[in-house]
This record gives sequence, structure tokens and C-alpha cells, in this order.
Amino acid sequence: MTSIEILALITASAASGKNKYFDSLIKLSLQKRISKKKIYEALLQNYLFCGFPSALYYLKRFHHLSKYNPESYKLNLTGLKDKGIKTSKFIYGEKLPKLVSNVKKFSPELAEWLITEGYGKVISRKHLSIKEREACIISVLSVQMFEDQLVSHLYGGIRNGLSVKQISSLISNLTLINCNYQKNFGLKVLDKIVQKKNLIF
Repeated sequence: MTSIEILALITASAASGKNKYFDSLIKLSLQKRISKKKIYEALLQNYLFCGFPSALYYLKRFHHLSKYNPESYKLNLTGLKDKGIKTSKFIYGEKLPKLVSNVKKFSPELAEWLITEGYGKVISRKHLSIKEREACIISVLSVQMFEDQLVSHLYGGIRNGLSVKQISSLISNLTLINCNYQKNFGLKVLDKIVQKKNLIF
């Protein structure tokens, strides 16, 4: 497995509560000398999709397994919205205004937080490329079976350098953490956009 596949499986195992697989994947990542900062960032990002309780639990578990001590941190609020708009454009392209408008209809707060919190504060952070972040997000949304969000991030992954073949492998790998039903779900969603857009494997 490539490092990006291992990162994606680590985040998916956390999202699905597969502790045994999570521990094994962390140990594998350390053996393969995958950057601890990258693993930390991937797990930190999970709070956007899995909530604080899950992120706290798995970051603590990662800390115990890896002995990784993160750098000190102070949040700089300046320019978060501008960063968020710039990063979200990389993922949603020309569909961003429509997405924000649609979310505003049922939650103005989430429409704002989507940009400042999700893309400004978290996904704009260093140490992981957008391609790596999208690989992890695709795996997490597949195990959670959130179709609308998965579709958006499948397109986002393709826009940022993931091939359809790579994405298919990322989703197929979910069988390695005993998420067979979720794998089938993810592949069906991927197939829908491949057929719709005539994408090539």
C-alpha cells in the first residue's frame, strides 16, 4: 500500500470505530516511516466529519501508540475566511457559490462555518496536500455513507490529482478494515459520477 492509502485507511478506521485495525495501521505507518505530522493532521481533520469526541479519542490513541508530541499552537483568526474561500475553490471549483447558497437555505451558520472552520481553519493547514486530504475525506465519507458529501469530494479529489483508478483503490481498501458494505456503497457512488461524466479509469 502507498502512504496515501495508509493515511486514508487510518482515518476511515477511526471514523468507523475499528480500534484493532486503527492500531495495526498506525504501527504499519510507523514501520514505513510515514510522517507522524501527516498522520496527526489526517486525524485532526477527522473532527470535521466525525466530531470532537472521536477526534479526541483517536488523537489520544495515536499519541500513546506513536509517542508523537505536536508543536505548540495558537489560533490566528486573521484571514480564515479568505483562506477558506481559496481552498474550497480548489475542491468545489465553479460549484462553490451554488453549494454555499444551498446550505444557507437550511443553515446560514453552517454555510459560514463551512468556509471559515472547515476550509479556512482546518483544510488549509500545512503538512498534508489537498490531494492527501481529499483521499482521507473520501474514505471517511464512504464508511459514513454520506452520498451528497462523498460526491462533492470525489470531484474534489479528481480536481486535485487523484485518478479514478486511485479513488477506486482507496474505496476498495475498506475491505481491509472489514467495511465491505461501505466499500460497495462508495464504489457505487463513484460509478455514478464516472458514468455521468464519462471519466476514464
